[in-house]
Amino acid sequence: MDEQKGNNTYKIVSITIIGLLLALSGYLLYQKSQSSSVIATQDAQIMEIEKGKADVEKTYYEALADLEEMKGDREDLNARIDSQKVELKKQRDNIVNLLATSKDYKAIKARIATMKTESEDFKRQIDALRAENDQLSTSNQQLNSEKELLTNQVNQERTSNDELASRNVSLEATKSGLENEKMKLAKKVDKASVIKISDILVEGYKLSSKGKEVSKRFAKNIDGLKICFKTAQNDLVEAGREKFYIRLINPTGETINIPAAGSGIISASEDGAEISYSLAKEFTYENTQAVSCTNWQPTYDFVKGSYEIHVYNKGYLAGKSTFTLK
Repeated sequence: MDEQKGNNTYKIVSITIIGLLLALSGYLLYQKSQSSSVIATQDAQIMEIEKGKADVEKTYYEALADLEEMKGDREDLNARIDSQKVELKKQRDNIVNLLATSKDYKAIKARIATMKTESEDFKRQIDALRAENDQLSTSNQQLNSEKELLTNQVNQERTSNDELASRNVSLEATKSGLENEKMKLAKKVDKASVIKISDILVEGYKLSSKGKEVSKRFAKNIDGLKICFKTAQNDLVEAGREKFYIRLINPTGETINIPAAGSGIISASEDGAEISYSLAKEFTYENTQAVSCTNWQPTYDFVKGSYEIHVYNKGYLAGKSTFTLK
């Protein structure tokens, strides 16, 4: 009885151990199956990443080679190509980063395709610019030929103009010399035609209650001056009206200039200097010696002392003298 009981216990323990072993084996088989699936998935991901890296590297270096091959003599196009190379590297680096951090391989493939498309578009743009540049070069060559032809014509015209200019300079020099001689002669004629003045007499006067002029010698008593002078005969001057400018210089050396009394300024014929005059009078000249007189009654306080009187004709000094007021 005890032996049978012991056999049953042994059987139960054995069955239990076998069951546990079977469960353990099943669990281990399940774990192995799961691990194999994970490894297969990881292998597939690694292959996808490596394939993506290879694809992006291939696309990058092909585009880089194409861009480098497109370089030429135009600095502006070369600068654009270099800029595109920098942009291409940025895109490649971004895609590589995505491959390392993202599992959205569909989006990554789309980025690679976009990089290819943009590179091709840029190549087409450069080709179009090159074609346009070739056309411009042809046009420039034609324009340069026309420019060279025009330049030759202009040079010929310039040579002719220089010759004419040289002749004109010579003619102008001759003309200028003649003009100078003419001016000198004109000045000589003008100076020779000056009507000389002599016997200048200046007297002070005061008006009486009846308006009669009474000679006065004292400056404080006079209302005005009576000026007389003799004109000389000059055969170079035709008879007619002649204008004389009379300049009175007071004892302090100042010209008496009162615009309200007919004073003004003339230019000296010799050098163009300004000459201030006190009064101007026009007389009829008969081409003979004659005495002409004029009265000047300005609003002016005459002072005693020695005065100078200068008379001008045609801008030249025709005569001068002095007079004294007590």
